[in-house]
Amino acid sequence: MKTRAFSIIVVFVALAILGCALIPRLAVKLMPSRTLPSLMVSFSMPDAAARVVEAEVTGKLESMLARIGGVREIKSTSTSGGGSITIGFDSHTDMQQARFEASTLIRQAWPELPDGVSYPSISTARSSRQSARPILSYTINAPGVPATIMQYAEENIRPVIGRIQGVNRIALSGASPMEWRLTYDSNQLRALGLTSTDIATAVAEHNASQFYGMTLTDSGTWIAVRSTNGDSREFDIKGIYLTGADSVAVRLDRLVTAGYVPSRPTGHYRINGLNSIYCNIYADEDANQLELAAKIKAALADMSLPPNYALTLKSDATENIAAELDKIYLRSGLTLLILLIFIALVTLNARYMLVIIISLTLSLFVSVIFYWLADIEIQLYSLAGITISLNLIIDNIIVMGDHYRRRHDCRVFTAVLAATLTTIGALSIIFFLDDELRLNLQDFVAVVIINLTVSLAAALWLVPALIERFGPASLGKPRRYRRTRLLAKFNRCYAAYIRFGRRWRWVILMLAVLSFGIPVFMIPEYKCSDTYNKDIRPWVNRILGGTLRLFVEEVYAGSYFSRNEHEPVLQISASLPNGATLEQMDALVRKMEQFLSGFAEITQFRTDIYSARQANIAVSFTAEAARSGFPYQLKALTISEALALGGGSWAVFGLEDRGFDNSVAENAGSYQVRIMGYNYDELEALAEQFRQKLLSHRRIKEVTVNSEFSWYKDDYTEFYLDIDSDAMARQSLNVYDLYSALTPAFGRDIYCGMTPDGAQRILLDSRQNGELDVWALMNLPFTVRGKTFKLSQFATVRQLNASRSIAKENQQYVLCLQYEYIGSQLQGQRMLDKDIEEFRGHLPLGYSIEDPHAAYRWGPSSSKNLWLLLLVIAIIFWTTAILFNSLSRPLIVIATIPLSFIGVFLIFYLTGANFDQGGFAAFVLMSGLTVNAAIYLLTEYERTDNYIRAFNAKIIPILLTIASTVLGFIPFMVGPDAPEPFWFPLALGTIGGLAASLLTLLFLLPLLLPSRSLRPCPRIHRSRCCKTPRPKVSEN
Repeated sequence: MKTRAFSIIVVFVALAILGCALIPRLAVKLMPSRTLPSLMVSFSMPDAAARVVEAEVTGKLESMLARIGGVREIKSTSTSGGGSITIGFDSHTDMQQARFEASTLIRQAWPELPDGVSYPSISTARSSRQSARPILSYTINAPGVPATIMQYAEENIRPVIGRIQGVNRIALSGASPMEWRLTYDSNQLRALGLTSTDIATAVAEHNASQFYGMTLTDSGTWIAVRSTNGDSREFDIKGIYLTGADSVAVRLDRLVTAGYVPSRPTGHYRINGLNSIYCNIYADEDANQLELAAKIKAALADMSLPPNYALTLKSDATENIAAELDKIYLRSGLTLLILLIFIALVTLNARYMLVIIISLTLSLFVSVIFYWLADIEIQLYSLAGITISLNLIIDNIIVMGDHYRRRHDCRVFTAVLAATLTTIGALSIIFFLDDELRLNLQDFVAVVIINLTVSLAAALWLVPALIERFGPASLGKPRRYRRTRLLAKFNRCYAAYIRFGRRWRWVILMLAVLSFGIPVFMIPEYKCSDTYNKDIRPWVNRILGGTLRLFVEEVYAGSYFSRNEHEPVLQISASLPNGATLEQMDALVRKMEQFLSGFAEITQFRTDIYSARQANIAVSFTAEAARSGFPYQLKALTISEALALGGGSWAVFGLEDRGFDNSVAENAGSYQVRIMGYNYDELEALAEQFRQKLLSHRRIKEVTVNSEFSWYKDDYTEFYLDIDSDAMARQSLNVYDLYSALTPAFGRDIYCGMTPDGAQRILLDSRQNGELDVWALMNLPFTVRGKTFKLSQFATVRQLNASRSIAKENQQYVLCLQYEYIGSQLQGQRMLDKDIEEFRGHLPLGYSIEDPHAAYRWGPSSSKNLWLLLLVIAIIFWTTAILFNSLSRPLIVIATIPLSFIGVFLIFYLTGANFDQGGFAAFVLMSGLTVNAAIYLLTEYERTDNYIRAFNAKIIPILLTIASTVLGFIPFMVGPDAPEPFWFPLALGTIGGLAASLLTLLFLLPLLLPSRSLRPCPRIHRSRCCKTPRPKVSEN
């Protein structure tokens, strides 16, 4: 036996060594990066309205990109001047193949797109703030123009970093690309009979080269044959000629002025208010960010820079990751140490303690092999899974060790297997959830399942092998607790309670059910008397809802699930009204940047000016300042500075505290309705019909229609021309004639091609573009076929409110109606549900209407979750049924789970703590610990056929498990950062649930068992024990 034991130990040690070797190959980060794969296609179309962008570009690209395999959803937004398309894929999609298909389809669609559209760019969409944040940010400073510094970074720095494995992308910013901008006088062109199209065509033809094919030379080599305009690679407008109306050739330099200038910015991005060249480095999702950052720093440190060039590290996100992970490692280590010390004090046997330590250590290291095979990341939730599974692993090891020391067999493994399988079955529900929920929690669940599976192997083979190797005699037998007078008194009292509880069993169990709660408050209201809904229903909900109602309405509804994963960040946003320019926004933001630059406690503030109307500043602090009260002091000072600056609307928020917003924009309303369809004009008509239906209610005063939900009303307007078709027909004109004649005066960013070397764009502008307004447009003379007209002869202009963007989902247009209801929320929701139901019956085929808030009420998604819950119950039921060979015992085990949740509900309600992902993890841990305790207790009862005797035998191990778990979570509840998100709710919920589970096992579990099992230990009558045995009389 010892030889076999030695072989088992060697195998486990070898696997543990392999696991140690694989630890550096695991991806290390702070938060999970598991997201559904997606691509974003973006483009710009200057000076084009949202309707034009959608019709000419977005719609065509969407129809092409929908052909890619594995597409789950397509969302697009078309705005004035550009648009973007987000393509979501299934989790198993090969993204390299999908990206290749997307680039191929865009290349095919490019010739069909109108002039002035930039070539669509493809990027990997980031769904979370943390995954979108670079791990390292450098600034490159040098004398000279920014474009020259940018070119050096592209040619020298980008290749060095790009060769390092694990780098996802490198973003260089800070300098606008250079371009040639040609400016013409529309009056001069009109006098010469030329148009802006003539100039653009001449420039494009001059720079174009025609490929004719390949030819074989006398030396036997193949060369390409193409035609070019000269040998120079420089762009020179003096060599370009145009022919006017009188057939006179005019050189281009007499018609336009050329400038080699940076391209017009559409926004600004700065760090610490400085216009430098920024190099932001992003990591792959599966990369070890700590090791990757070290490799990048070493590679850049070895570079030799030109004179006066400086490469400065401005931001290192891995410093915060390392600090946070070190704190988690320390707390997990303290938890393990407390568990082991507590067990050592109870067992008082050094060798047996060594068996537990060796088994636990080898189990964890062997699990690393499966972490690597399953591509699991080492981050917050996976470390939480390891911490949670420590209690369950030690529980399995102790149960098997105690049993093997006492009886030298592994028959208790059946109970251990059943308890572990029920926990794994409960956790497996995560893999049946929607992809968005599953990806966040799958590493947590996978870690717990792997650790529990490995602990089963360790309990079955390793623990007996270690006991045999050490020698069972040297480990001693488990301590037997004497039947003291106190224990006998407890048994008598406990038996009396059981007899009392049996008489009033249904009353006690009904009180327990009501304490948990019946979810009648989740049932939607039906059409009945107002007296019941207003007066009777609230009392019914309070009486029958129990602690479940308190938790759902008071705790869960008021909790938030976003957390500040890194250092505290103060967010400052600025907004300007419609009609503002980018220069005005830039000047306003620079004033705030000047204010922030005076604080040494700020390590970095990042400015991002999205457009002329929106900008944001994210402020990060030094490690010392982040732990102090300075961020909150700066928040107050920033609010005062924003009020003093004025000039626009400011909002200051962050730090999980009350925010500030001085925007005077009117609220758009909290009620919203979405209407979807395939024809935008028809959709607008339907939206207007429903808008009038809502306005027919006296308690609704105004309804706004937008493409997307917005808290504030948008004052964006557009000018519309109402054309008089009859007046144009009398002059033999059409709309195209008007457009062709007026375009030269308002021409802007007209694309003329690329320079001969393909390095810069060539754009064409009208000098009058910045001088004429829409009213001058109406009186501007233009000539068509020798006749001069004015636009006011054929059209009138109107300024109307318009949607700033056009949104689509799965190629369906979306319009969102918003309003505010004056009255109770319940009455307003009831009225909205009724209107939607009536309007839905009149919608044409292919159109739909929905209330987005309905997804949070009882509906199809709730039914799906109910089926998943029933699946988990079925897994636990059949697992325990096989163990006990009974159909009644599993029901008893299942009943203990919700009763233990009463403690979780109450402790969150009484303490007012926030319920986040840590609270969900507490529910998972409670399910495992409660089921394990119930199974062990019932297994012992099956052997002894007496509940009190089984309770006496198993209560000490159960109390040890509960006490060790509570002590192990103490490090996560104390410290300078307490209460810390995730960890504090996890510890708090587990402690409350353990208290409730202990009360459940003590007072409710015996009431669920058959009557025969509730007998106390058999009594021996004194009269019988005092009689002297009668001697046998021999017949002889």
